[in-house]
Amino acid sequence: MFVEMKTITVKPGTSHLVVENFQGKNAMAEMDGFIDKKIWVRSRSKEDEKVIVAIHWESEEAYKGWKKSPIHIAGHRTKREKPDYILDFKNETFVEASLPASV
Repeated sequence: MFVEMKTITVKPGTSHLVVENFQGKNAMAEMDGFIDKKIWVRSRSKEDEKVIVAIHWESEEAYKGWKKSPIHIAGHRTKREKPDYILDFKNETFVEASLPASV
C-alpha cells in the first residue's frame, strides 16, 4: 500500500473549511488503484487546528497515475492564492512496511 499524507495547519475555527474541500465526491475515487481517503482533525489547541488527510493507494504506480492524470493536472492548473486561514501545509508519501498478520 502507498499513502499520501497531507497535514494542513489552520487558524482556530477554520478546520471545517479544509474538511469540506476534501470530503466531496471527486475524480480521485474513480481512479484505478484508489483505496480510500480518511480525514482527521485536531482542534484542541487555542493557537491552531490541524487537519490530516490520508489517501490510500494500492501502489506507488497508482498514486503516480493520479498525479499525472489530466483531471488532477487541470485541477491544479488554475493558480489560486493560498487562503489566509492556512498557516502551514505539508505533503508526504509513505510505503507500507508491515506484513499482513497470518491467519
